[in-house]
Amino acid sequence: MKSLLGLLIGAGLAFGMPAHAQQKLDGWFIAQEACEAFQSKNNLTNPGGMRLLDSTAYDMIGINKIGGDWYQVKIPGAPVTQDRWVAKSCGVHVVAADPDATTDVVTPGEITVPDGTEATDLLIALSWQPAFCETRPSKTECRQINDGLLPITETQLSLHGLWPQPNGNFYCGVPEAIKQVDKQKRWMDLPAPELDDDTLERLAVAMPGVASGLDRHEWIKHGTCFFGDRNGDEYFDDSLIVLDAINGAVANLLSGSVGASLSANDIKGAFDTAFGAGAGDRVQIKCTGDGGRVLIQELRIALLGEITEDVDIGALILAADPQTTGCNGGIIDPVGLQ
Repeated sequence: MKSLLGLLIGAGLAFGMPAHAQQKLDGWFIAQEACEAFQSKNNLTNPGGMRLLDSTAYDMIGINKIGGDWYQVKIPGAPVTQDRWVAKSCGVHVVAADPDATTDVVTPGEITVPDGTEATDLLIALSWQPAFCETRPSKTECRQINDGLLPITETQLSLHGLWPQPNGNFYCGVPEAIKQVDKQKRWMDLPAPELDDDTLERLAVAMPGVASGLDRHEWIKHGTCFFGDRNGDEYFDDSLIVLDAINGAVANLLSGSVGASLSANDIKGAFDTAFGAGAGDRVQIKCTGDGGRVLIQELRIALLGEITEDVDIGALILAADPQTTGCNGGIIDPVGLQ
């Protein structure tokens, strides 16, 4: 939120993209009434029942299209996602009075993903988010999780990232200045991937780390080397296809074991049952400690082949090389600091 001093009402539309696409906007949105702030403007979902505060400024993200009727603004601390849609009629868009004002936030236009064949040698990393948050409680998404605002994280794995292999295949077409922003972990200063509304909404649930810019980091470091259609939308759509299939196979095992221990063999066996004998050998288990307990934090699954909407995920897993087991097992951590 910003002081109203020094602001000038302005239109500020960012042109140059197709008319139907969401448009990035600079500046702030000044609420003139206590309107609802929706996660999905299509389904009118509003986790946390968030409303804007009258006469308050919010960081502006964009408008749904040129001449559209929905602004997207950032509401700090909002559960599931801080990026919320508000009716255009709820307030006004303002920009800085100084037209020469600059910011160190880098823009998407500085990245040119080179042409290339879509990556088919892949590793997908999926997190058990409560375990991740035991050791990083100050992160925005972890404060929400530990406050009980994201119960879905105790019922399924969350997306960490889809990583083209071999390891070290990073930052394709990314300028050095943006690499340095990423390496300094200033992830919210990175350009956001260009995603359609459906992908944005699904990703906010599937990847709680969006609240801390994890989607921006994963796109810049790994997604630019995925190639495909050379955009973030396909990269994350494909990631979500794999996530959904793997959650369908093992989420019940994990959620049914919250507070208890699982062995590596338990998890590998679930993959064998769901995807075929040998699938579990393509799974690596990462654990973390929190001062006395060993917690299962992440599963990393090897894939070989092109990801499509109707692909057999089991076939992609079985086609990949076996992985080292990693951790031999640990506790499935409950939500909240233990």
